[in-house]
Amino acid sequence: METPTALAPRETTNGAERIARIPTVYWLAAAILLYAAVSFAFSWLRALNFGTSTWDLGIYQQALWSTAHGRPFWETADYETGGFSSLLQVHSVFLLYLLVPLYVALPSSLTLFAVQSAVVALAALPLYLLARDLTGSGRWALLAAVAYLLWTPTLASNLYDFHAESFLPLEVFTVVLLWQRGRYGWGFLVAGLSYLTFELGPVLLAFVGLMYLLPESPTLARWMSALRRGRGRGTGSEVRGWFASRRALASMTLLIGSVVAYGLLVLVRQDYLSGWLGIGAYPPNPFGYVVGTTPAGLQLSASYLGVAFGTKVESWLVFFALLGFVPLLAPRTLLLSVPWLVFSFFSDNANYVALGFQYGFIIGSGLLIGFAFGLVPIARWAEGRPRRPERTPDASEIEVWARAVSARGGRRRRRATVVVAAFGVLVAANIALSPADPLLYGAAYGSAYSFSYTPPPGYGEVVKLAGLVPAGAYVLASDDVFPFVANDVNAYSLLYEANQRLLLPFNATDEPPFVLLSVARTYLVPTWLEVSVYDPEVYGVRGIAWSTPAGAVVLFERGYTGPALSYGAPSGYLGTFYGAAPPASGVYSGAIYTGDSGYVADLAGDPGGGAVVSTPGLEGLVGSGPGVNLPAGNYTVLLGVSTGAWDAASPPAPDDPVLTVNANLWGQPTVYDTTFSYAELRGGSGPPGWGPWTTVGFNLTVTEPSLTFEVRGYSLDVSAVVAMGWLTIALA
Repeated sequence: METPTALAPRETTNGAERIARIPTVYWLAAAILLYAAVSFAFSWLRALNFGTSTWDLGIYQQALWSTAHGRPFWETADYETGGFSSLLQVHSVFLLYLLVPLYVALPSSLTLFAVQSAVVALAALPLYLLARDLTGSGRWALLAAVAYLLWTPTLASNLYDFHAESFLPLEVFTVVLLWQRGRYGWGFLVAGLSYLTFELGPVLLAFVGLMYLLPESPTLARWMSALRRGRGRGTGSEVRGWFASRRALASMTLLIGSVVAYGLLVLVRQDYLSGWLGIGAYPPNPFGYVVGTTPAGLQLSASYLGVAFGTKVESWLVFFALLGFVPLLAPRTLLLSVPWLVFSFFSDNANYVALGFQYGFIIGSGLLIGFAFGLVPIARWAEGRPRRPERTPDASEIEVWARAVSARGGRRRRRATVVVAAFGVLVAANIALSPADPLLYGAAYGSAYSFSYTPPPGYGEVVKLAGLVPAGAYVLASDDVFPFVANDVNAYSLLYEANQRLLLPFNATDEPPFVLLSVARTYLVPTWLEVSVYDPEVYGVRGIAWSTPAGAVVLFERGYTGPALSYGAPSGYLGTFYGAAPPASGVYSGAIYTGDSGYVADLAGDPGGGAVVSTPGLEGLVGSGPGVNLPAGNYTVLLGVSTGAWDAASPPAPDDPVLTVNANLWGQPTVYDTTFSYAELRGGSGPPGWGPWTTVGFNLTVTEPSLTFEVRGYSLDVSAVVAMGWLTIALA
């Protein structure tokens, strides 16, 4: 009878080992899904914070909607500012035809956010495969993919509305991957899709072709060594053989084809597209638009080299630093950054290299390829191994070799620690500079930074307000609320800066039927419209959303005479103020802000404990405020004012006017305007050098919800000093 053998002990593993055994593709999938979810959530938060606008979310919304309704990529923003009849005349975004059915089924900004987040996240897959092919390691490949997803410009570009440029990393990474694998036919197919995505696609891929047309460093070194040894004929044969190779021929075809594709795209946009689509002709002088094949058409000039030169240099250094300067380890890949580097330096637009705009997609398309290639020497250094012996070693040599392996294993572990630590620093730096850092909300970066984690109120109310505009009705909206009405071919937008020369189908004798306007953009309203919106003979307030990040949002309807619908509740001024009376029920307590001729001071007798005082020796605006939005009703306004002599030995004459107080609501006639003499405010008593506090009061009737009620005080005499103290606005 055989004696049973003892069971082998069960292998045990700790948690770290189990984690290490998880295939890297699982980690990659998790990283892609996590990035897509986070970027989508942040994009939606930006919309809730009113961070989106006509430029560029509203443009793509309207272009996709219009295409589904018989007007190919019609969007009014570029028509108003450049005379274009289609977005396709501005950018070669033909690939977005594929997006039209999805947007028609789900006509929401959320659809575009989801598509963009998915496309940007999926670009990590071809980059991972490329890095795995180059390094032979899934772990190094995962590092490249995560570096792309965490790179600050990736998220900062992703969060800025929606842009066709977001497809470029996926397409460029895929072409490079297919080229590296010798799958040129598929590579040309993806290149063709990139040509139809954006006019910059051919430019980027032309430099991909150039990069692969040039031999790699070892080949060049071999050629140069042979030349130095006098083997020129053999070297010439090698060079000819290289350029006759399948890769070189494919790369040359990609280079030439991309140049031709760019020229054809420009030609089609300018000469043929209008006839093919039955739209208006290409505008003869699209000032400010980057379209063409000449430096002038691309808005480039040598004179712009000095414009924000330091900022441009600093920005490019930051882009490299946020990747640990790894792309510099693969010099040949730097060719991919040449087109945008040159373009940005010879342009006067510093936004091309600023965080928070869509251009990070363009910059990343080249630099992240360089990062993947740059990992090769790092991986070789970190995983250094002893050379394989040329003969079979004896026992003593094996012992020496084993000690060497052990020593090198220790070095590998130390080097791996260095790599992990360096990557951790990169991760921390990228997150700290990204829109995900709450300390950077509202920072002086691009539009992607204009949001917070806390969803503010008001978005749903504006959705309801915009829903009052009938489908197909003409509406003019301020740019910050245009996305709420963009799904209509008859929606027009005001520019983000004052412009009285927009190509609008409206004017002083033919006003738009509807106007959707935020209080934050009242300064953009054309003069002819500002005098009409509160004219009861022309417009009525159809509805108002009181509390949004853009302030109150009002919908005006031409000819409307009914009551205004109210969404949300009006509130008094809640910020820091000077000289406000104690809050009371039904009382708006407001700030008086200093004007060009005023400063803040504490004056005896002011019940609010502070005042805005005129600067001695200056005339002009002393102070104004509070800028509150008022519902319809009757109000009593009280303002405390006082005056004194700048030089007690030379006071103003009693009848000299020293202070004018006026008040108005936006878009409405002045509701109060009175000038006071020195004697009226002086009163013959009060603190030394000052008269008593005088209450200026008047009644105010608001017939419909109105914007930015404001009281202003103007100093009229340099020999007098005037003060504005407390201010209350109470329901009568």
